[in-house]
Amino acid sequence: MWAGWMGALLVLGIGTSVAFMQLSIPVPVANRTSTTTPPPPPETTIAIVSAPFAVTIEVTGDISDEIGLGSGIVIDDGTYILTNAHVVGAARSVSVIDGEQNRHTATVVGTDAVTNLAVLHIDGSPLVVMGDPSDEPLLVGSTVTTVLGLSDRATVIGTAQRLNISDTWRLYDLIEFDRGFPIEMTGGPLLDVAHRVAGILTIVVDDDGPGYAIPIATGLSIAGELIASGEVAHGYLGVQGLDSLLGGVEIFALPAGSALRAAGAREGDVIVGINANDVTSSADLVALLRTYREGDNVTVEILREFETIAIEVTLDRHPES
Repeated sequence: MWAGWMGALLVLGIGTSVAFMQLSIPVPVANRTSTTTPPPPPETTIAIVSAPFAVTIEVTGDISDEIGLGSGIVIDDGTYILTNAHVVGAARSVSVIDGEQNRHTATVVGTDAVTNLAVLHIDGSPLVVMGDPSDEPLLVGSTVTTVLGLSDRATVIGTAQRLNISDTWRLYDLIEFDRGFPIEMTGGPLLDVAHRVAGILTIVVDDDGPGYAIPIATGLSIAGELIASGEVAHGYLGVQGLDSLLGGVEIFALPAGSALRAAGAREGDVIVGINANDVTSSADLVALLRTYREGDNVTVEILREFETIAIEVTLDRHPES
């Protein structure tokens, strides 16, 4: 979708290290919504750096011959690449360039607009695969270092963040840090101090930041579904709501055909839980729903006139999946 942003780039590389020279890259503007953050924990250092399992993705647009660049992470058996959906969404052709500057023709296995993730596949010999992902969660106060060097430090300023990219497109459960990163690194790895992948770089608001990454656990889960079936059938409750001052999500609209409306919910009800998991905000609600798929049965706990009631709902399919 956004391959056209990336402009023309000169790519220079030796061995497994890849450096980029930016010539002209318009940067999209996004609005961020922060959640309440806990006190800073003990410092944890991570880095956005070159790695042998990180590859460059070259995309030719489906309308023009404009070429854009992004990045990706080699996963699975070495022939699959995890990246952002917006990197390849409008591609006519896709190539993967490994750390040795070998070019591989790639096909798009599947994309998931809901999480902004995609998987590519290359034929031929497998590439170097990322190892075990980071098992150390990134917390507010963690120090990050961009590909520009150890002197260019940043700080994680939010976790489980919501990002409003447009009126109709929002991303959830993002790692947020207070500096930008080169836009051609979009889709590439965010690493912890042990050089294990902790996230997938996804959006940078402007040159000075903030930057956002998708947690690697989310990325690998979605990638597995895309590799298996080429799609992700996200569950859909069919509700529009706002954060309630008393906690939970107050329903202000239930569209026609809504599974929740059919199950008996009303405007003005407040969603306070799903399957015994507390819902304190719309971000909580979305994060929980992301763990379910079309056809799953869930129990939605509703507060109505000071009484808590349970509603059984069979989830529909998310319209964007």
